[in-house]
Amino acid sequence: MPLRRILAASILLCAAVSAQADGIGDLESFYNNVDSLSADFEQVQQDDRGNTLQEAGGTFDLSRPDSFRWEYTEPYKQAIVSDGDVFKFYDVDLAQVTIRSIDATLRATPALLLTGGAALEDAFNIASAGQRDGMSWVKLTPRADDTDFQEVRLGLKEQVPSVMELDDNLGQTTRIRFTDVELNPDLPDSRFTLDIPDDVEVVDGRGMNEGGGNQ
Repeated sequence: MPLRRILAASILLCAAVSAQADGIGDLESFYNNVDSLSADFEQVQQDDRGNTLQEAGGTFDLSRPDSFRWEYTEPYKQAIVSDGDVFKFYDVDLAQVTIRSIDATLRATPALLLTGGAALEDAFNIASAGQRDGMSWVKLTPRADDTDFQEVRLGLKEQVPSVMELDDNLGQTTRIRFTDVELNPDLPDSRFTLDIPDDVEVVDGRGMNEGGGNQ
């Protein structure tokens, strides 16, 4: 599965914060206490035998409820941006921007964790997953059958998001580690817009029959 698909799935789940023993309580604390977040990330994708398939890194910014910017800076350049109205994926190497509606792109996917609220429990089965590696963990399994992943695990430490693990339907696991996390930074609205160069192809998928699992 391409990293960019895991990404829309990923971008998100990074937003859980608190160091309580109960992972569900940690997740609730995030919604209550954190309106914005900025972090660096390192991402590793492995097959079912633990062999590394891809490695990448970049930055992540979040402004709840619906704005975020997940940007890969190495080994390639890609950006996934939501301004609260539309979702844009910019692949620099392909010189292509894909635009999709927020509802079609984010609902019933892990990115739902960015919005929180009652809809979260409608899309996921959520359970505390104990302690591991000095972190409290939450396990989320999608209620829908047409998602790209089987399970997502969040590791929370010292009131900041630390690790996210995603198991996809091919038996692969993507592990994302967050560093230099800043809580409630003052992020400008411009951080959640995407200026599209004139020579870039734009694929506008709004209004089309988009499925929540096609991230």
